[in-house]
Amino acid sequence: MSTLLIVGIIIILIIAISLLVILFNMNNNANSSKNNKSINNSVVQKENTPNNEKISLDVNNIALPKKIKQMDSLSLSKAAKNVFESFKALDYVNKPSSKLDKIEWHSWQVSLLIAIIKSQKGYFVPNNDALFHELILNTNKDSIVQATQKIINKYNNNVNINKSRDELSHDIIWSSKEVSMLFYYMSKY
Repeated sequence: MSTLLIVGIIIILIIAISLLVILFNMNNNANSSKNNKSINNSVVQKENTPNNEKISLDVNNIALPKKIKQMDSLSLSKAAKNVFESFKALDYVNKPSSKLDKIEWHSWQVSLLIAIIKSQKGYFVPNNDALFHELILNTNKDSIVQATQKIINKYNNNVNINKSRDELSHDIIWSSKEVSMLFYYMSKY
């Protein structure tokens, strides 16, 4: 009887390990396909448009605060995930469109998101339309990239990267719509 029990436990362990290996491989395949997007140091190439033109986002001219530049990928990803968790908790999807224009995000948070976009490490943002307001969802692909580029340009023109984290955290100049657009961009591209 105890031999039968040991054999049963071994079989269950083999099945559990096999399932873990399968899940790990599926996760790696999903990340590989996301990593296989065309990336250039200065331009992030996006899907083909109906005219077979590439939509591109210029990330070459993005300057980041020193503390963010010094972050390793894992630290940057964790910090940006915390911003994403705050975004989800604020439940913008169920708020009136007018609430998206409210200025309530600070430059440190947006600096983290811009750094993620620049490094192409925004894999933690799921491709889940249920997280985004209909105003964002009804935006076409060209407009998404254009709006994201406009946010990057605003960032380059208005954020003093020489300021400390605390100073940038008091620099509240970003709307919920802009932050939503950055996360939506990450989720789709």
